[in-house]
Amino acid sequence: MSTLNQAELEKILRQQETLRQIIESISSELELRPLLTSIVQHACELLAADRGTIGLVDEARPVIRTEAVYRMPPDELGAEMGVGVGLAGQVLASQEPLILNHYGELNNPTQEELVQDAVIGLPIFWRDRMIGFFGIGAAPPRIFNEQDVELLTQLARHAGIAIENARLFAAERRRAARQATLNRIGEIIASTLDLEELLQSAITAVREQLHFADAGVLLKDDADAEMLILVARSGIYAELLPEEYRQSIHQGIIGATARARRPVFTQDAVNDPRYLPVPGAEGIRSVIGIPIIVSDQLLGVLNVESSELLAQDDVDLLQIVGDQLGVAIVNARLFDQTQRNLAETQLLYETSRRITNAFDVGDVIEAYLQLVAVRGRYVCNVALYDFDDFGERTAVIIRGLWSPEEGLQLLQHHFPYSKDALDPMLDAGQTVTMANVHEDPRASEILRQMQAEVGRPALAMIPLIVRRQRIGLVILSYSAVYEWSASDLWPYQVTAAQLATAIDTRQQQLLLVQSGQEMAVLHERQRLARELHDSVTQLVFSITLVAQSLAPAWHRDPAEGKKRVDRLLELSQGALAEMRTLLFELRSTELPPLPTETGVRLPGVARLRRDGLVKALEKYIGLLVHNAPAIELQADTYRPHSLEYEVTLFRIAQEALNNVVKYAQATEVQIRLYEEADSVCLVVIDNGVGFDVAQAQDGRSGNKKGGFGLHTMQERAQAHKGQVTIRSASGQGTAVTVCLPQENGGHSA
Repeated sequence: MSTLNQAELEKILRQQETLRQIIESISSELELRPLLTSIVQHACELLAADRGTIGLVDEARPVIRTEAVYRMPPDELGAEMGVGVGLAGQVLASQEPLILNHYGELNNPTQEELVQDAVIGLPIFWRDRMIGFFGIGAAPPRIFNEQDVELLTQLARHAGIAIENARLFAAERRRAARQATLNRIGEIIASTLDLEELLQSAITAVREQLHFADAGVLLKDDADAEMLILVARSGIYAELLPEEYRQSIHQGIIGATARARRPVFTQDAVNDPRYLPVPGAEGIRSVIGIPIIVSDQLLGVLNVESSELLAQDDVDLLQIVGDQLGVAIVNARLFDQTQRNLAETQLLYETSRRITNAFDVGDVIEAYLQLVAVRGRYVCNVALYDFDDFGERTAVIIRGLWSPEEGLQLLQHHFPYSKDALDPMLDAGQTVTMANVHEDPRASEILRQMQAEVGRPALAMIPLIVRRQRIGLVILSYSAVYEWSASDLWPYQVTAAQLATAIDTRQQQLLLVQSGQEMAVLHERQRLARELHDSVTQLVFSITLVAQSLAPAWHRDPAEGKKRVDRLLELSQGALAEMRTLLFELRSTELPPLPTETGVRLPGVARLRRDGLVKALEKYIGLLVHNAPAIELQADTYRPHSLEYEVTLFRIAQEALNNVVKYAQATEVQIRLYEEADSVCLVVIDNGVGFDVAQAQDGRSGNKKGGFGLHTMQERAQAHKGQVTIRSASGQGTAVTVCLPQENGGHSA
């Protein structure tokens, strides 16, 4: 054998060994893009070539797309060559290998700087079908021969197998991703009923798990059936589209999907006339639009875009996702409506409770603005009308205003009333909205001028109707042109009837309470109720407790029974004395005379007049029922004050002690009466069972520990501009603290 033949044989053996190693290497790679990159690099090394490409045949179009390169110009990767274009196009046309000593021999080379290269173009087959292409090049003086073609053909056969395996692996992985996506969508739908959160989480999962370039959900605009609003986005949509993106159903593949109400799918988006590209997005190949339909009603469109070639399997998967989203949207909207109904009920209840407790029209308006207006971001005015004797409106009075900048203001701004084109709608109970008062033809010049002065062009007017008569308006305004939505207006609309009724009720009540005598009677009744509760009622309660224990005590020990009879007599005399004092006050404006006889039972207030607050408290403590807790009084720093002042402190202490006896089950009570620089304080602390302060102060029916007594303590303190604080909790005792400001700004002499 000649030396030349021996060298040639050794070269072939080396190439075969290299080929074997390459085949083993590519057989273990299942990721398509790394696989192709590895194949083209190994092919160049196998043939001692300088550069190379590997492309795949597009399944939908007669083109080869370069998927991996080795030492090629940057624009080669991703390039597409149709039949007859470049080396790849020639091989695609002939389905045969092609060897050229000079790349420039082609009629239309795609890389002009490589025209001097020798090249091999070789098809890659799988089951008699061309699926890819090798393009190998080498600079002079290297040229290729049939032996190189044979060697590359062997590699191509194994490359075809590896490519198909990688595609199968990718398909299986994609199938798993599809299933994972469906599972994830199901989890998202089950985890929340918040529509915005649900759609955003779902669309993010779709894009990330299926590797789309972008994905979005557009829902039908309730105000315009021909517009879609982007409500959830991920990928390119999130980066490049404006925050409030809207699209007509007459535009793009999204619009075509909405009109057709069936999936729209393109694998060549760039050349599809329906495609509406996102500015700044590049390389989009496939677009799928899925209509979201429930009960034959179009809710919106699910849209995805990809730089990869999508298939019908992707359409089928997204249809399932669209169906799931449709059900989720309906459920979320039903839940939202339920929540709105509940919120409306709560708002109505709270508004009713607050304005029911309001004393006059000003209080009603203040309560309304504090409860309803503060929920919004608009300036809210409450305007009432003045009427003449014939029931005609003569003036508009702005009674209250709330704004985000300045908060609540109670006003009395009068404006002359003038009829305009809005009256018929408002009289009919309709809400009138204007996005821009300066462009709305219904607005009068006066109205435009008023809104121009305050700089709020957006306006909404909600009529206040009572007995078929409009008595006023709730007026909302905003500092920019603004399209009012139903959600903006509903809190004001649902409470307008309550506001109107409450205002009318207070106005009617005011007519009934116009004389000073009637008001005086009302206040006197309230005072008498407090006095009866704090004196006679408490003594009667003590009498009842002693009377209930009298018979058992007498049976146990007649001496103890006699003591209780004496106590019963003493308490009844005290009650009688208190009642006589109250009756005297009803007959005369003067204070009743103080008894002078020894042993005469003095009422609590009478004793207070004679002996002072501390002695009166000590006597009252001694009169409490036999089973009362141990009571300690500390009043070392206390200095006498006016009778009215001390009566207030005495009655509050009396009420607090009676509550301890009735409810606290305490064993120890401490009373502290002391002076501070600017106030006089009384503290009653017990170690009893305690109670829920909020519930007790609510005063609802069935609340034994609350109601009248706690309210009278507050009323007495407030009459002197003081304050009562009650701290208590179940099992932790109770502390009642009242602090009244010093009379005349300092200590009494």
